[in-house]
Amino acid sequence: MPSYFSIEFSFPYHALNNTFVRDFYSSLFSKYPYKSGYWNSESNTLDEIITWNQKHLENKFILGYNEHVSNNYKQILLTSYTFSEIRHYWNYRRNEISCSLIIPEFDVLAEVDTWKFKASMFQQIEDLCRHLWEVSPIYILQSCLEMDGGPISTNKLKAGAQPSINPISILKQDTFEKIKGLKKSLEVTKITRQGIMIVDKELIE
Repeated sequence: MPSYFSIEFSFPYHALNNTFVRDFYSSLFSKYPYKSGYWNSESNTLDEIITWNQKHLENKFILGYNEHVSNNYKQILLTSYTFSEIRHYWNYRRNEISCSLIIPEFDVLAEVDTWKFKASMFQQIEDLCRHLWEVSPIYILQSCLEMDGGPISTNKLKAGAQPSINPISILKQDTFEKIKGLKKSLEVTKITRQGIMIVDKELIE
């Protein structure tokens, strides 16, 4: 199994409505169409996957330590002619909905051992992030490489910690204004929905 680059999305739990999963998938599929279920959901239809994940989020489901993984949220694969794999899955924690979009690192990095992103691949990542921010109730977006420690918790961000910007993050302006010690070399852009997009251009070649 390859190492994965991930885009991490966080939503306030109060954003959940009865079409939440379907609506987010629709926005996602407008860029990368649905391909199939993944792992324990290959035999499920898309409607079955939507219903399953929607109910899990409504129930604030967290997989137990001794619980079989088949009870977890159902993952999906997306269609891309650029990336060898794009996979999506949901989670719930601390009164917050989160989801991850993962792509093999070898698809996005110029050289795996340098942590530098291909400019052409980053442009597609940025376009997707901006699109999903504009049309979904996301309030934190971070990006990570597999060995960088993962996304920073919402509580830490609100206390002034820096988000994971490998190489992009989008935050609400009020959260951004609390962050301490950001590098001056970061590119900071105001976007819709009171969003602040942060890009580390030093990681792109």
